[in-house]
Amino acid sequence: MIKMERTCGCLRCDVIHNGEKIGRMEGVNVTQWFLKNKYSYTGTFSRFLSDIPYEDCAGTTIDIIFNDKKIVVKDAEIEWIRNSTKNGTFHATKIESIH
Repeated sequence: MIKMERTCGCLRCDVIHNGEKIGRMEGVNVTQWFLKNKYSYTGTFSRFLSDIPYEDCAGTTIDIIFNDKKIVVKDAEIEWIRNSTKNGTFHATKIESIH
């Protein structure tokens, strides 16, 4: 059974890698799916601007902070990223609320 649960988005998010901020993402959207008795999170972004150029490539695991919603997308792995426009997709293991 596949069931789409919830979608949220943010215009500008902070990106954290190994505990430090490495840049920001713009136009981030996350969809929560319920698939085979567990939740799955997939998302897209329109631009990833990184202070460290080698960290903005596919396979990098990051945390994405939705500042306006007080949500953190944990352990988001970038699936693919287009070099020219810096847009792409990711999947994550969980979403947490920050206070």
